[in-house]
Amino acid sequence: MIWSDAPCWTTCWNGGNNFQDAVRSANIEFYMIQHIWMENDCNFADMLLPITTKFEDTDIATDGDNGAYNVVFYEENAIAPRGEAVSDMHFVKMVAKRLDERFGNEPAFEDIYNKYSENDRSDDEWLKLGFESNIASEKMTFEEFKDVQSYVIPTRENWEEEPAGLIGFYNAPAWFPLSTPSGYLEYYSTALAQVFPDDVERGPIPRWVDESPEHQDRITSERAKEYPFLLVSNHPHWRIHAQFDDVTWFREIQTCKITGPDGYKYEPIWINPVDAARMGVKTGDVARLFNERGSVLGGVYVTERIMPGVVYQDHGARTDTIVPGYGGLDRGGANNLIAPSAVTSKNCAGEVTSGYLVGCEKVDVFALAAQYPEQFNRPYDPDTGLIAESRFNLD
Repeated sequence: MIWSDAPCWTTCWNGGNNFQDAVRSANIEFYMIQHIWMENDCNFADMLLPITTKFEDTDIATDGDNGAYNVVFYEENAIAPRGEAVSDMHFVKMVAKRLDERFGNEPAFEDIYNKYSENDRSDDEWLKLGFESNIASEKMTFEEFKDVQSYVIPTRENWEEEPAGLIGFYNAPAWFPLSTPSGYLEYYSTALAQVFPDDVERGPIPRWVDESPEHQDRITSERAKEYPFLLVSNHPHWRIHAQFDDVTWFREIQTCKITGPDGYKYEPIWINPVDAARMGVKTGDVARLFNERGSVLGGVYVTERIMPGVVYQDHGARTDTIVPGYGGLDRGGANNLIAPSAVTSKNCAGEVTSGYLVGCEKVDVFALAAQYPEQFNRPYDPDTGLIAESRFNLD
């Protein structure tokens, strides 16, 4: 069983087609997802549970992360929860209560509801607990905080007299060492040299590595004869991963979506005019990005803003599966599906979602539609993309 509250693997991480094949496996008996949006992986859920948005929840928030913030504010809900939606915490409490009722006599589940909910602490009690853990509680009561709804933390008095950061190391590095193994600034990583002495990819000194056992994705590699373009795939300008891919006024912008000859709004593929002339494509055509892991479609956008030999397509488009699985075809342009599965190197778990080899060629979408009539005729709105009913049971 998989229980997920982050169903966006196929547009946030690498190796998307491998992931989709994995969740299709008969070894996964049940896939339950709790989420706000109809993200891509929700298509595979056996049970999909609606979770409230920030507009429906009441909470306490700050304007920063990692303990550094300037403002604490009370987030009163703007609307009541829609339909049957509940917060993540309330849903988990419901599961805990059901487990408690059914398996409460077993040690693993004994009193699990009270342990999780801290004896059924109410939402307001949780908020008060959060309030009491920050500096605002030293200046006002919780009821006063809910009334004024924010507290701006004042600048520290005499902050100009505070010593500069790392001033101790600057003045006396032997007495105030850094947290590096040597205590000094390191251009040669003594830790990497000690822990991974035989790692030729990620050695103690940064250097260019053209190929590795995990990756042959340079234009100098043998694979480039079959896949001659480097794909650049950035975080998108018009959305956050796949979120907001269905916002109507964003999709009106040319660099957000390209309207193909079939009226479908495709994820743009930026192509240099030199390559476009050689390939016989123009802005508004539909092209296929492909490698051995599969293919994704996109709308051609010819521009000097991308160099020859490179194509550019943002990551994060909503999937629209035409042929499922490894080696398959996606109409939506979710290029994480064809990104390498291997991480950056054997000792570095960085994802590889940009700068890998693809082929690029013009396609006849009407011929594809004739070949896959059911997939090309799903209920679709050009202003928002696939409608919700279309996204269920996409194989």
